[in-house]
Amino acid sequence: MELPQLLVDDLGADESQVRAARRLADQHGRAFVEIAVEVGLAEEEALAELLARALDTHVVEVDRGELDEDSVRLVSPEVARRFLFVPLAPDPSGESIRVVFADPLDAAAVVAAREATGLGIQPLVATVSGVLAAIDRVYGCPSGDTRVLPRAELAPDITRRVASRDQTQPVHRLEDEASLGQRHEALLLSLIDAGVLTRAQYLQALRRLLGHE
Repeated sequence: MELPQLLVDDLGADESQVRAARRLADQHGRAFVEIAVEVGLAEEEALAELLARALDTHVVEVDRGELDEDSVRLVSPEVARRFLFVPLAPDPSGESIRVVFADPLDAAAVVAAREATGLGIQPLVATVSGVLAAIDRVYGCPSGDTRVLPRAELAPDITRRVASRDQTQPVHRLEDEASLGQRHEALLLSLIDAGVLTRAQYLQALRRLLGHE
């Protein structure tokens, strides 16, 4: 199932609004997920959580983490921006690579990542703003960026925000409630669960910080 249908089935989006957003994405050569956020079909945090559940994977804060430089160089900034994904790190097997997508259900984005890297793809999920921030950080901000659609192109019937049926709190509200230690622990658990960091690597780094090496 693709994201447009998930929006209708899980978030209660109006089908005509979703179709209009798809047309805008096609007309401007941009990812549907970015347009969906821009016109207000759903909050980006809710979309990221929805996509992560659909794939039984994780939402990661890719804009804050370190990316493998060799992996990043496999993908051109133009392709990364067009399909909204960024390589994270290779799998230890060397046969696949972890890639963070704003929409991992976008078949064209997955194909583009596979063709650019020449490897199998292990998808993770991040918010649209998170992926864009990571792309800007590793590739540099483009000059004369015109990604935001002129208001005149946003039809009134697709700019009404759709209320989510999912009562999951947005990420930024959860972060406000959590202590710094809890946020660090949650990030660590996510990295370990995603296979980005092993517990042995974590313990080794902890020993170095404590001067036990």
